[in-house]
Amino acid sequence: MSRWWKIPAGPVFWTVIVQVAWTITLVAWILFFVERREELEGWGTLVAGILLLCLLLTGVTVIVIHFGRQVAHNRAVKDFVSTVSHDLRSPLATVKLHLQTIQLRKLEPQQQAQCVATALDELGRLESGIEDILTASRVERGNLRLDKEPIDLTTFLESYHADKTGKLQLSDAVLRWERPESQNFVVRADPVLLRQMLDNLIDNAVVHGPRGVKIDLGLSERGGAAVIHVGDNGPGILRPQRKKIFRMFYRVPGHRKHRRGTGLGLFIVASIAKAHRGRAWVDSDGPGKGSTFHVAIPFAKQKGTRS
Repeated sequence: MSRWWKIPAGPVFWTVIVQVAWTITLVAWILFFVERREELEGWGTLVAGILLLCLLLTGVTVIVIHFGRQVAHNRAVKDFVSTVSHDLRSPLATVKLHLQTIQLRKLEPQQQAQCVATALDELGRLESGIEDILTASRVERGNLRLDKEPIDLTTFLESYHADKTGKLQLSDAVLRWERPESQNFVVRADPVLLRQMLDNLIDNAVVHGPRGVKIDLGLSERGGAAVIHVGDNGPGILRPQRKKIFRMFYRVPGHRKHRRGTGLGLFIVASIAKAHRGRAWVDSDGPGKGSTFHVAIPFAKQKGTRS
């Protein structure tokens, strides 16, 4: 095959080609009418022709842009399938290995307990991954259901911190909880989805942060809503990426080959926040300066009625 056919003709390439072609056509059209203006009834035909070409050019540009986005989406889906396949096989392989070790070797009670604990931890990771896929599917279909109940976020986060700290020991990550001065942070929320949202925020910090990453979990009040904060000392986030990272399948450029992740975690975080009539956003001072994710959930009652 000749080298010409190996040229990477991506969306940007075709956008440039189309723009150049239409520009040449437009210039030729104008020259044609200027040279023969005396033969024409007036400039109306020229104006109409230019407007028609501009309209066609706009339409072609929109199509090319849409095509480029579709190509990017298809590439993201392929990456997602590849990553999910690995993330599903890896825990299963670990569980199988530890169960075979228990079956084939005579272990001390302490060693056997350690194998069981590791297997259970991997099964938990597998379960979380599957639940993320199911949640993302429900969000896409518009049937994410919430079983809301009154939740004291201070108590909820304290309990979550105690439970999650033990699970982070293998990664050497440090999860610090800063208890707020106010004790009244009651919201109506789905506790299962709330925990799933927190898991994704914490796991995101662990996956993209350095070994032994320090994660700060906090709670504050802002504009009639309780705001959960999850900060870390990881690589930080560039400003152009701050909104993109909440998109489905989006993964930060440069992390695909070196970091695991499906690109669903932060999409699920934003979706769960939105389902609770709240929102999610991120702040970062730039590369190497860490980042802080915020999730705002409206209080169960208006501030004027809170005691």
